[in-house]
Amino acid sequence: MVLFAVAACAVLAAGGLTAVVLADSRPGPVTPVVAGERPSPTARTAATRAVAHPMCLIGSWRTVDETLMVKFYNDEDPMPLTTSGRVFEFRPDGTGTERLDNVTLSGSFEGNALRMVGNGSTDFTWSATDKVITYIDRTRTDVTWAFYDQRGLVDTQPVTAKQGVNEVDDYSCQGTQLVESNGSGYRSVWARTTASGVYG
Repeated sequence: MVLFAVAACAVLAAGGLTAVVLADSRPGPVTPVVAGERPSPTARTAATRAVAHPMCLIGSWRTVDETLMVKFYNDEDPMPLTTSGRVFEFRPDGTGTERLDNVTLSGSFEGNALRMVGNGSTDFTWSATDKVITYIDRTRTDVTWAFYDQRGLVDTQPVTAKQGVNEVDDYSCQGTQLVESNGSGYRSVWARTTASGVYG
């Protein structure tokens, strides 16, 4: 997906430090204070914080206009197929889910209509900057694609979980619309839904 740069708000909570000194009735030794001297500060443990994901990505989306390059036939180059209706959910912890409910990709080859029909869901991990999204791993999937041409159903293929997918796409996101693309010919326009966390 392509997302537009998002301004994120950081909320910082400052903790108050109160020193309580209890007076002792007995006099003690006096330590002279030299002007300009300060006690050495105690070294603090370095705090690390996970890199935040762009807020505009977080939430749920549905594709409304999408072109994917698909290798439909083993002995032919990938060809463009168009679709809509894929549903994505991006969570703040860098996990996500794609859902397909009879999603149909359509195209043609040598004058014959081609279709792919997908059903199931896939869990994945992702990371992003304000301009680039990386799909890291497919951690779980039960998606199956059915392939049709002029002969009818020609094949059925399940999608498998895969580590190290590392697909990198450009994106821009603004409010309720997201556009994603890459150099292979893929381009997709997404509309935000209210299924989960609405941001942006």
